[in-house]
Amino acid sequence: MLMLPADEAILLGLPVLMGLLGKQVITGVIVAVTLWMIWKRIKGDTGLEGVAAAAYWFLPTGFGLLKELPDASVDLWEA
Repeated sequence: MLMLPADEAILLGLPVLMGLLGKQVITGVIVAVTLWMIWKRIKGDTGLEGVAAAAYWFLPTGFGLLKELPDASVDLWEA
């Protein structure tokens, strides 16, 4: 049985499912495998924690879910 982490299983499953629904199975499989290979390369050895850390450091402060986190560019917080 193929055992994958949830993020990779979703990344593989959604394009295949969309391909099945649109009667474009081969296209769905090709897109799924391509996205999966790109995602594995982005994740690298650090996994989702590394992707989250990179998003925290490199995305703008007002971006989506990162609004609640403190600004990464501040070196010293003064009360």
